[in-house]
Amino acid sequence: MRFQGEEEAAAKVPVTSPFRYNSPLVQVSLIGLVCFCCPGMFNALTGMGGGGQVNPDAANNANTALYTTFSIFGVLGGGVYNIFGPKVTLAMGCSTYVLYAGSFLYYNHQQDQTFAIFAGVLLGMGASFLWAGQGAIMTSYPTATRKGTYISLFWIIFNLGGVIGGLIPFILNYHRQEKAETVNDMTYIVFMCFMSAGTLISLTILSPDRVVKDDGTHCTNIKYSNVTTEAI
Repeated sequence: MRFQGEEEAAAKVPVTSPFRYNSPLVQVSLIGLVCFCCPGMFNALTGMGGGGQVNPDAANNANTALYTTFSIFGVLGGGVYNIFGPKVTLAMGCSTYVLYAGSFLYYNHQQDQTFAIFAGVLLGMGASFLWAGQGAIMTSYPTATRKGTYISLFWIIFNLGGVIGGLIPFILNYHRQEKAETVNDMTYIVFMCFMSAGTLISLTILSPDRVVKDDGTHCTNIKYSNVTTEAI
């Protein structure tokens, strides 16, 4: 995030509570919830095997498209964050998770891989934006002495998404009487609801200039870049 030497230092302010909305603890917890709802539920979705389908081809092809674009746009994610800031960057990334889960709901009825592959391409782009934003927040919001604590907190919250998300297909499909070859529609709908909630939570993330660290200092207020600078 540092470029052209355009940084502004802020004076210390009194710290009243670690549970302030603009505290690193709350902001890291919020980004943890975002990742709980989006990549955490994505891990649960892919953990079903074949995206919950008997024929794994759609999931395999979608994930191939996903990680191909992820490898390309992962390089560009930092530039997107520098231009748009955390809130917009995270919201753009989270919204693609909803589309990915929705593509398997569509596949449950139409058996057409096109939408799933297209959603995988978009998710590869969106995931790069989300993880760039997450990395910037985790390294810049906490003080140096608290980074380890907050990083641990984030990973606990994030990985609970995969644990709890793994219960969703079990609960919703356990008592199905018919010979089920795929998970039911409600499984994908619940995943989409969690991912949509994560997108909304991402809009509550504060920009660095509004966050007050535990020692009373502000995060560096960085003047955001432009497309030309980031392209170069």
